[in-house]
Amino acid sequence: MQTPNSNPLRAVYSRYGPTTDRNDIVAGYAAAIGAIFVSALYITSVWLVNSGVLDLNWSPYFATLEFNWVVYSATRGLVVAVPAAFLVGAIGWRISPTQTAFSGVLKGAIGAVATYIVALVPTVAVVFVLDIASSESVGVGVALANALELSGLFVAVGFVLTWWLAIPVGCLVGVVYATRRQTAS
Repeated sequence: MQTPNSNPLRAVYSRYGPTTDRNDIVAGYAAAIGAIFVSALYITSVWLVNSGVLDLNWSPYFATLEFNWVVYSATRGLVVAVPAAFLVGAIGWRISPTQTAFSGVLKGAIGAVATYIVALVPTVAVVFVLDIASSESVGVGVALANALELSGLFVAVGFVLTWWLAIPVGCLVGVVYATRRQTAS
């Protein structure tokens, strides 16, 4: 039995779903998958160091990280990073479509860094709403300043801890998407 609204839902799914033929939407999906991959690789790398498989005790990235905190923050960060990466990928494709593997590498690196910047906006919004909703009424201006400062700190720490994975993965996603798109045409 079909629901009365199944045709519009199917139309939306065929236009924006994973099987779409729209290159900008597919680029967004590729960037979002890259963000998930970065998070998984980061969690795995911290686990490998903390378990002693890799001996990097001298590394400032891993010396003081608590594995449970890493898993918690990396999965919480995905709530913001995946939609931000999708937007960066889709909008980036609309602004400048990737034609070659080299441009895919370049745009993948730029997109990885841009994802951190775009992720700042929803993070500020969430922190601002939580600050306003708290029992301590500090005023809108102070709450906005606090949200900007705290969110900037969150994004900066995320960038410092994961840039070494995000940029290469962004380059890889960009080149794979550009070359895959060329062979599919």
